[in-house]
Amino acid sequence: MKLELLDFRELENYPSGSGIEFFDDKVYMVGDDAKDLLIMNKKWNKPELVNLFDSAAKKIPKESKSDLETMTVLQLEKKPHLLIIGSGSSVGSNKGLLFNIKSRAKTWLDLTVFYQRIKAAGINSLNIEGVALVYDYLVMVNRGNNTYPHNHLIVTKPGFYKQQEDAPLEILKIDFSNLSKENLGVSGLTYSDKHEDLFLTISTENKPNSIDDGTIGKSYLGIIENLYRKIGREKLSIKVNQLIDLNDADKKFKGFKIESVCIQSEKDHSLKLHLVADNDTGKSYLFKTYVSW
Repeated sequence: MKLELLDFRELENYPSGSGIEFFDDKVYMVGDDAKDLLIMNKKWNKPELVNLFDSAAKKIPKESKSDLETMTVLQLEKKPHLLIIGSGSSVGSNKGLLFNIKSRAKTWLDLTVFYQRIKAAGINSLNIEGVALVYDYLVMVNRGNNTYPHNHLIVTKPGFYKQQEDAPLEILKIDFSNLSKENLGVSGLTYSDKHEDLFLTISTENKPNSIDDGTIGKSYLGIIENLYRKIGREKLSIKVNQLIDLNDADKKFKGFKIESVCIQSEKDHSLKLHLVADNDTGKSYLFKTYVSW
């Protein structure tokens, strides 16, 4: 698999990009301490901000941020919505948001009950960093850190937030052992319906726990092949089939912590992806890539 960098941009006025999604020729972006949802066209022009939080500061202080980390598109009553969810790493980040893409209506969710179930199932250090719709499943990813060096896929149903006490819950440990011995942390997800592959953004940030930032290392793009057919069949873990070193693919990736990924378009042997990154300076950075095989 080959990755080519097509475009790169620094966003000076949007802090800490953490989640990205593509729908109907538009890019949607959320930052873990940003007060607004950012909407752009696929060339990253014509930016528009939709306010999510009341804050005098452009960058919400760490102690009061909701830590919205990731999003995916759901169809609810035949209307497209963004499901945006918090990391769950603190009480204030047990939040979710349903954003109606057409009407711009916002419905806030309290995900505490479901997040407590994840902890009770064995993930003590909760840090949800990615979410993706995989046909009739909703898949989240919990990122590991130095204290808890394990990444897990959390499998449930798209309507989990309606019945949090008894929504399906399956937890799979992500296994990198066949590809890398580094301490890798998964930071984002997107799913290719056409190829049935899950794409993961991964970094080697020296992160001491689920809350504090750490020294930025290298970033990767990982692929789990045929994910849908593996759900419900894998007992404890699931292997990553491919790992692309982004620093090796293009030097422009060096020094950036890739936070998330989304698919713009896909053909038989290629995809066009958008990736969002930060480098802990309060800015956001966009990469557009072409992946082929």
